[in-house]
Amino acid sequence: MTSAITSPQRDRGRWMVLFACIIAVLMVAIDSGILNMIIPAIQKDLNAPQATIGLMSSISTLMLAAFILGGGTLGDIYGRRRLILIGTGGIVAAAILSMLASSAGALIGIRAMDGVCQALVNPLALAIITVTFDKEERPKAIGIYGATLGIMGGLSSLLIQYFNQAFGWRSVFTLVIALGFLTIFLMLRFVSESKAAGSHKLDWQGILLCAIGLFTLIYGISQASGAGGFFSAGVLIPVLIGLIILGIFIWWEVRVESPALELSLFQKPAFSLGTLLILLFSFAQTGVFFHLSNYFQVLLKKSPVESALMLLPLTLALFVFNIISGTLVNRFQIRTLIVTGTAMFALAMFLFSRLISPDLTLWTLLIPMLLLGAGMAIANIPRMNALLSSAPPNLAGVASATNNAFMQLGNAMGIAVTVALVTTFGRNYYFDELTKAGLNEERIRKVNELLQKVLSSDLPSISAQFAIPQEQLKGLVGNYQAAFTVGVTQMMLMSAIALFLAAILSWFWLRHYQNTQKTSL
Repeated sequence: MTSAITSPQRDRGRWMVLFACIIAVLMVAIDSGILNMIIPAIQKDLNAPQATIGLMSSISTLMLAAFILGGGTLGDIYGRRRLILIGTGGIVAAAILSMLASSAGALIGIRAMDGVCQALVNPLALAIITVTFDKEERPKAIGIYGATLGIMGGLSSLLIQYFNQAFGWRSVFTLVIALGFLTIFLMLRFVSESKAAGSHKLDWQGILLCAIGLFTLIYGISQASGAGGFFSAGVLIPVLIGLIILGIFIWWEVRVESPALELSLFQKPAFSLGTLLILLFSFAQTGVFFHLSNYFQVLLKKSPVESALMLLPLTLALFVFNIISGTLVNRFQIRTLIVTGTAMFALAMFLFSRLISPDLTLWTLLIPMLLLGAGMAIANIPRMNALLSSAPPNLAGVASATNNAFMQLGNAMGIAVTVALVTTFGRNYYFDELTKAGLNEERIRKVNELLQKVLSSDLPSISAQFAIPQEQLKGLVGNYQAAFTVGVTQMMLMSAIALFLAAILSWFWLRHYQNTQKTSL
């Protein structure tokens, strides 16, 4: 494989390089999102509170987002393949420790370490693809990359839920371990070492400021699912501290010689818009997968495997349209593809917000799932290609790391923020309905305690134990189901509005860049 400082030459081995990078990123994708699919089982086994669940689910993607800039720079300096191998070894070790975790606190610590290791793999795989394929082949390679990750991710989610259902949640980490060993073999066998040209320094101060700022910010948001809501001191204080630290981080990056975040890249419209869009895309997509899976299992009482099967149309749509989108880049204007895809994504989120109910079936959500998969792929492939092409070759690792950092930040925010939103919307609806029924604060507290017993047991048992008619308990559960549904649908409606605004912004932002991808954006 060629270095980033020379024009990449086509050779027969480049497709095996692509395959090796796909497996590496698939390992990270599954590893970073694995807790989202099995969270009901973990919550029940480890007796974790809701605020802890939000942090546990987002901590690995948060640390990945925080340290991914350092991972990209380290790869550019010391070798991309070398850092992927080191990171993969750490991911395998973290997966083994996760299987042995005895408490929610221990699992949070392990997953935090795991996210740092993921940051050594995720940006460098895409950077290797960028320097391996020339400008003509890169859209095709990225399309294959996205499509393959989509379908393999969907099939792996079925496998994860089967292991979760059949052997318990700890067994699912064996998939990460297997992919880790496969990644090491493929990297050693097919991928040559590559580095960036020139001398680079590692901005440890910037990386640590970014990590601390993001962690404090996300931690504060995750606490909004508690009784105080978004405006409690437990939320506002850490969020404010996190924003101040992130402001100091930006101030530092402007002045340091070799910044972790290359702010000059954001002067290019394609790069700045691309990072904003991937932040929104990841936020919305993660919210859909996380909350629909949770909704299917908790409210509709679907098994983990049934839940994964109900989400399969979305995965298949992402696979098919990623392949199609890779060929559309050379045929249509980039602005047309990005705006159209983003608008389709927004429409899908709006339909989700209207159609989700306790009576839904697979067919109810089929159209919005297909729209989401199509919109995400149609907008994302040209977005990614334009963003990566706008960076000079010697900053391929930094550009890839920045793209992935915003994607993983969107994933982390998509869990922490949407969990807080769903909980807040649902809780407000639930308590408003009880207040309208004439219950005071003390009676509401007792009703809520009774509801928790009903949800953790069954109606006949609780009815006999407390001498309460089953019809009355069914009404209580029905109120809870309505509150859960309101929380999920309102969150998706907010995502739809944000995506519609992003589509409008993209139309005007790219109005001067209406040529093909051959035009520098």
